[in-house]
Amino acid sequence: MTDPGTPQALRHLWASPALFVLGAFVAFNVAGSREAGWALMAGGLSGPVVALGWQAVRRERPETAFVVVPLALLALMTVLFALTG
Repeated sequence: MTDPGTPQALRHLWASPALFVLGAFVAFNVAGSREAGWALMAGGLSGPVVALGWQAVRRERPETAFVVVPLALLALMTVLFALTG
């Protein structure tokens, strides 16, 4: 269960890679733009990096699920997009 003191904006930053993966999927498969797709995949790291910085400044430790799930999603989808592209 998440800490009730965790700000909603911080939770959204950790969840943001899912939106970037969705955008990359559309770029790769609908628009046919590989450059835009890879740019969106790289941009997917921005949310977790900002969230880690935010929690480092506040001297908090992020929950394991907040780190593992979004970064695993990015890693998995990067491999799948690379294999199919």
